Amino acid sequence: MKIKYNKNSKTTKMKKQITKAVAAIVLLASGFLASANESEREISLSTENQKAVVLQMNNIKAGTQISLRDENGKLLFEDKADANQYGKVFNLSRLEKGQLQLEIENEETLEIMSIEVTESAASIKSGSEQVFQKPIVKHNGESMKIYFGEGESGMKITVLDQYGDVAFKDKVEAGSALKRYDVSKLSGKYNIQFTADGRSFYHTITLD
Repeated sequence: MKIKYNKNSKTTKMKKQITKAVAAIVLLASGFLASANESEREISLSTENQKAVVLQMNNIKAGTQISLRDENGKLLFEDKADANQYGKVFNLSRLEKGQLQLEIENEETLEIMSIEVTESAASIKSGSEQVFQKPIVKHNGESMKIYFGEGESGMKITVLDQYGDVAFKDKVEAGSALKRYDVSKLSGKYNIQFTADGRSFYHTITLD
């Protein structure tokens, strides 16, 4: 028995199946995009009635440090987020006029952006955002590995013991993505200071 297939019918069915598959992929991708957008950090700064400056952050990590500094780096305000949302209202008349720096820091990154403050408003300067990736430290008691992101050339590493004395120093050369150290002879609590571009990051480890 021979069976004759209707090519047009088969093609139509295949097209329908492909269309359904593409639609499913699009919906799935949309779901991923929606999830990604939902978790994306949101930062806004608005001025109300030329009196109150409202700083609002969503989708941040609990424990995130929020700092406000003047042009010379002097600390004007500092706080910590207790949840994944944060809000603060500033009195515009008490804010220093000119350009300020807003710093948002967690365990992985430091984000810096410029804020323009005038007599009537305060706003985030467009395109001023800078994000610095912090080095990642892993240790097992015998060895310590430090992973660096891109553009970490010239970073200085200083390891301080619990008394503030320098245990050792090092410098990250161009192209270095990983540094390994033998810490088998060290014990106690140590602070690792990473310094680059005039800024320092700290990481604490405890070795048995």
